[in-house]
Amino acid sequence: MNQLLDILKHKKLQFFFLFYILLLLPILSPLAENISILDKLAIFLVCGLLFMSISILSVFISSKSEKIIYSILLTISIIPGAIFLSYLLFAHVLLEQNSVTSLFETNPEESKEFVAYYLSIWVIVGVLVYTAIPIVMICKMKSFKRLKVKDHKAIFILSIIVLISIVGINRVSRSVYFINFYKTFVSYKLRVSYEIKTIKERQNQPFEVKVTHQDSLPQTIVIVIGESLTKRHMSLYGYARNTNPLLSNLVKNDQLHVYTDVVSPQVHTIPVMRSLLTMSDLEHPEYFTKYPSLFELFNRADYDTYLISNQEFSEKYRSSYDVLLTLAKNKYNVAQHKQHDDVVLDTFHEILDNQTIKNRLIVIHLIGNHMAYEFRYPKEYIVFNNANDNLVDTAIFRDKQAKKTIDKYDNSVLYNDFIINSVIKSLEGLQNQKTAMIYLSDHGEELYDYREFAGHAYEKVSPPMCEIPFMVWMSDNYKKNRSDLVLDINRPYSTQDFIYTISDMSGLEYEGYDDSRSLFSTHFEPKERFVGEKKYTKIKEKFDK
Repeated sequence: MNQLLDILKHKKLQFFFLFYILLLLPILSPLAENISILDKLAIFLVCGLLFMSISILSVFISSKSEKIIYSILLTISIIPGAIFLSYLLFAHVLLEQNSVTSLFETNPEESKEFVAYYLSIWVIVGVLVYTAIPIVMICKMKSFKRLKVKDHKAIFILSIIVLISIVGINRVSRSVYFINFYKTFVSYKLRVSYEIKTIKERQNQPFEVKVTHQDSLPQTIVIVIGESLTKRHMSLYGYARNTNPLLSNLVKNDQLHVYTDVVSPQVHTIPVMRSLLTMSDLEHPEYFTKYPSLFELFNRADYDTYLISNQEFSEKYRSSYDVLLTLAKNKYNVAQHKQHDDVVLDTFHEILDNQTIKNRLIVIHLIGNHMAYEFRYPKEYIVFNNANDNLVDTAIFRDKQAKKTIDKYDNSVLYNDFIINSVIKSLEGLQNQKTAMIYLSDHGEELYDYREFAGHAYEKVSPPMCEIPFMVWMSDNYKKNRSDLVLDINRPYSTQDFIYTISDMSGLEYEGYDDSRSLFSTHFEPKERFVGEKKYTKIKEKFDK
């Protein structure tokens, strides 16, 4: 034992390397605002045990092998480490499971814009220094004579058991950031692979969808899905700036129903889309593969289905987002043009101009109000400036730069008002059809409402991130045919149940349909709403006291 302790005492550089890789994040974890003290202690304890077991095992291998092992450890930990540390230092959160999965599903274009928004010379320098320090340590490590396992069997076996237990037990390994990162990645890839296989197989299986409320007029239903739009920056919901001049006119003329109490089921696009387009929910995630998704239901109801997306998707099924959207019969990936959201309108008009006697479902996915906000509108919509109107509320965490960011966001809301109004005006021109449109945002956005933070993150979830606009427009022909629908704009609702609402609106009936979960149903039943696994009421109580 004395021999073991003596070698360990002299391997200071090796110790510091392992400390840097394994314990730097746990030591900084008190900065995280989203986890409890007990969780922070658990993370430190698990990483501490891993640190000790690897340190002890290192004395039983050659110096050359040790350098190789540490180089591998550095290679697999540096990217997760940079990501976790960045979130911890900038957002004061430790990434949770849902957010790690979202990292894998985020499309490259969105990632580039996110990085561009936060990137600075200091971030680049920080990452380079963070990477360089352990590389230098590995290069300068001295050689030591290794010990024989047979002379220290007990401590060797105990260290092996600790190492295997930490890596092998899921609940324990989640405390080690890079193990958690790669296990989540493997789990994600297996899940997507299973989902793709199951969805492909069920295309050839019988599933009856009945269409009710049919008459001689064809029906066109449009779903517009926005991005990162919080209702708190819309004049339709009482915001001081006139960010919705066009839609406000529709409301005044009783042409637009603006719902007042709607929340999203998550604050990241991909998990929201999984909820919107399927029957999957918090209690029944297996419904994602058990029952048909939105496009599948409408395809089976003999609708012509269309997707127009200004967000990248791939028909190579890289994510669950791709799996769901590519089931549309007709797909238009206008995001490749890298233009503002008006790029969707030409394609939309072409579809509407195609006279048909068939029912149609058109889903339009906008880039909307996604960060970085200044990229979301043309120069004609540079309208708001707090230096002129002084309408941005003053707070200690809203400095001059924060107010400029809010100006940009509000400009994007104004432009979004134009896009939605344009969609409605186009539908008004279809006199010989029943037409209806629902607009909703995938999730909201926080803009320095409670702290020095703009954006959305599940670990920092707040009311502005999940309180979303939800609007319904219907043509006169549609209203005459569907007088049974209840249009109560004050119903508390989560878009987790959106597939039941759009099914009701379109007159679809099928196995698994639940009328009590449709926003328009006479049998609608309000229920507890969740954002991820967190109760909306608790989120509301925490911030809006």
